[in-house]
Amino acid sequence: MPKPSQAQAQVQAPLEPIKPANYSHIALLRPTPNVWRLNLSSPPDNRLTPELLSELSHALDVVESEWRALRGGGKFDPKERERLGGDGKGAGALILGSGVDKFWSNGLDWARSLKIQNFFEEIFDPVTWRILTFPLVTIAAINGHAFAGGMILALSCDYRIMTSGKGYLCMNELAFGSPLPNSFNALLALRIPNLQQQRDTLMARRWTQPELLKMGLLDEIVEPGPGALDDKAVELGVREGGKIAAGSWGAIKRGIFHPVLEASQSYRKLNLPPQEEKEFYDRVVVGKGIKDRQAKL
Repeated sequence: MPKPSQAQAQVQAPLEPIKPANYSHIALLRPTPNVWRLNLSSPPDNRLTPELLSELSHALDVVESEWRALRGGGKFDPKERERLGGDGKGAGALILGSGVDKFWSNGLDWARSLKIQNFFEEIFDPVTWRILTFPLVTIAAINGHAFAGGMILALSCDYRIMTSGKGYLCMNELAFGSPLPNSFNALLALRIPNLQQQRDTLMARRWTQPELLKMGLLDEIVEPGPGALDDKAVELGVREGGKIAAGSWGAIKRGIFHPVLEASQSYRKLNLPPQEEKEFYDRVVVGKGIKDRQAKL
């Protein structure tokens, strides 16, 4: 029998998991052998800053590498999945949670973000695209408000569960005079096909949990209690995580959500008439006339 080539040997060699970094804004947890959890922590309201997004991108790589190397994830042969993953047999789920009370995420730090050239196309969108097409089941465990970019991040997950206490999902760009980035438009069009609901979302309606459940944007409302949201998210991850063990879930989602990638990489400018564009950038980026831009919820 011929010996495998060096290239074949490299392909057959087991992958080594990527080591976690010393994160400042992300807590990487593993509540069960086949369920991972990333808690976002950017006080006071969990803004999606460039630093948090960078750490989140790395942490996603860590989770996927552990799933593949340690739990047999993505192996087509079920015997190989069982050999590597034991009882889990390649199952995998990722929970996106919050380390900040009352806020899942209050969106972007616009004043900082828009000073970065191609911020959406090269920083924000790659992270949301990674989540949108992640090979594991993804669950947004929403403990409070998710506004603007925070709502987009939640909509990028496969499942969304939310506490029944005070908390809204809202695209509030209209309220502070901002257009929507290209990728936001594409994702909202896919996630909210009902024209009335889409219109109301774009007009900054604050959606409640019962409304979101009826719209199909929320999968379950969790009654408040110590650890109740976390427990329900883990339960959901354990129940659904086995379905993606063979490794095609990410590829399937890449096909379905390809319009989001196309919109992101079009590099179209934010669509504003010249007069509005100058006023918008003066107000949001330069900060003229702004005393307090934090959402009052």
